[in-house]
Amino acid sequence: MKLSACVIAQNEERVIERCLASLSFADEIIVVDGGSTDRTVAIAAGHPRTRVVAQAFAGFTAQRNRALGEAKGHWVFFLDADEEASPELAERLKAIAAEDPGKHPHCYSIRREEYFLGRHLTAGPGNPSHQWRFFKRENVRFEGGVHEYPRFEGPVGLIEAPIHHWPGLGIDKFIAKMNHYTSLEALDRFSQGQRTTLTHAVLTFFSTFLKNGIRYGGFYNGREGFILVLLESISRVVRHLKLWLLWQVHDGGIKMDLGMKLPQPGSRKAPAAAELDKPTWEKQ
Repeated sequence: MKLSACVIAQNEERVIERCLASLSFADEIIVVDGGSTDRTVAIAAGHPRTRVVAQAFAGFTAQRNRALGEAKGHWVFFLDADEEASPELAERLKAIAAEDPGKHPHCYSIRREEYFLGRHLTAGPGNPSHQWRFFKRENVRFEGGVHEYPRFEGPVGLIEAPIHHWPGLGIDKFIAKMNHYTSLEALDRFSQGQRTTLTHAVLTFFSTFLKNGIRYGGFYNGREGFILVLLESISRVVRHLKLWLLWQVHDGGIKMDLGMKLPQPGSRKAPAAAELDKPTWEKQ
């Protein structure tokens, strides 16, 4: 078996069919479901060459490593449930998988194009981005907390044939994701010993708004871009407020039950820069 496609999912009935349909080129599709309560599992189970693996959500690192453990292909392609592999990308990945693995790096970074409120975004922070998604299965392992990253040796190849993010991303979905991720990010920074202040939380709104809107060109995406920049700025404030609250509870300044046991500050280290900044593969 040459190519496995892996999808991490939980309550993705609105988008999972689009995702899986774009993966029809793979020899197998592994869907690791974190405990969906909608029709995600039923939709995935009915898709050709697709195997659903149930694992209660234990963080993205654990879910991706479970997918790696279930995959049988020499190459593994990771696609999020709200993404779609373009036909050009499908052909490129099939071509790589059909060649001698020695001619290729252990990892390929793939271009991803973003959408918001139905508009294709052509500017803004990290847009378009390139993300590490295509790996030789036996040469990669995922690590990290909130933002998991693959650990592998050697340089990275680049693929410009794109992944398309979900065009239906709207305000409600953004806010739901914002609440989830800002909680994880605040806890992650707390475990690294990072602190913040209410003043910093206020100032970060304006710095993020101007940076994302002007420096990175988010305002060039029109009214949809303006709304997205505004939401991104609010998201940054919320993350700081949640981190501030964790420290207040830890230090005894606020008495309340957070519903969890806080980790020891400084108990986790941020990933080394060398793991996040790989050289580009040059064909020999």
